[in-house]
Amino acid sequence: MPNTTVASGSFSSRKAADQAVQRLVTSGFARNSIELQRHPRDEGYDVLVHTREENRHRVQHLIETSAPRYAIERGMTGVANSVRSNPLLILGAGVLAGLALYGLYSAGERSPNRSRQRRSNRRR
Repeated sequence: MPNTTVASGSFSSRKAADQAVQRLVTSGFARNSIELQRHPRDEGYDVLVHTREENRHRVQHLIETSAPRYAIERGMTGVANSVRSNPLLILGAGVLAGLALYGLYSAGERSPNRSRQRRSNRRR
């Protein structure tokens, strides 16, 4: 049997503790390895996770991460996975960005102020 350890975190509300549990379950940790313990006199909750030593850092990160930060990290991971699986996506995004920049640059060249400057330069 592999060596196991316990990672834990304290939360001031049940909602925050439940969000941490949800992050762990969504990330692939078994629900039966996660304990939610109430503090005496309603002072908060502890989340305890029984895990292998090599997963301790990851578990601790998931426990300590705030809900908004976790959502951003998950979104960025999804974007990175999409880009890795479809490299043409990078090429397409680069082409679109280039076209947008060219359009903005050439629109600046055609602005009315530029035309007046060119006409005044021709008169000199």
